[in-house]
Amino acid sequence: MLAWIPTVALAIAAANFGGTPRNAYAATKPDGDGYYAERLGELVNQYREQRGARPLGVEGALSALAREHSVAMAKTGRLSHDEFPLRVRRSGYRMCVENVGWNYRTSDAQFDGWRRSPEHNRNLLDARVTRMGIGVASDYVTFIACQ
Repeated sequence: MLAWIPTVALAIAAANFGGTPRNAYAATKPDGDGYYAERLGELVNQYREQRGARPLGVEGALSALAREHSVAMAKTGRLSHDEFPLRVRRSGYRMCVENVGWNYRTSDAQFDGWRRSPEHNRNLLDARVTRMGIGVASDYVTFIACQ
């Protein structure tokens, strides 16, 4: 079942705050299985490379921010970009994009849903971003990529 909402498809914010990003992969499903997030990241990078964009490095701090947001969405039972500007500030980057999703059984299905949505697709291929994090909680997924 496709369950994305176009009205929350695109979130872009700018913030001029400093910070030192950390490197580590930290996006996992609640059951400890990080395959969903890892596979989704692989699909994003394959897609970017096929379209002439640079692949994104995975960053643990961004994955943690993404996971926190996925947990928050799971608690409220709704997709949202609530507090996105705060996530941008906490990331330490000047600019980030974000996609959220819900109720896709596989990372391949989630990726296809985003790819078919113009707003989500624009975020996946944004040439300005260089780092990404993906967080999964329950059936909720957050992708955040920053410059």
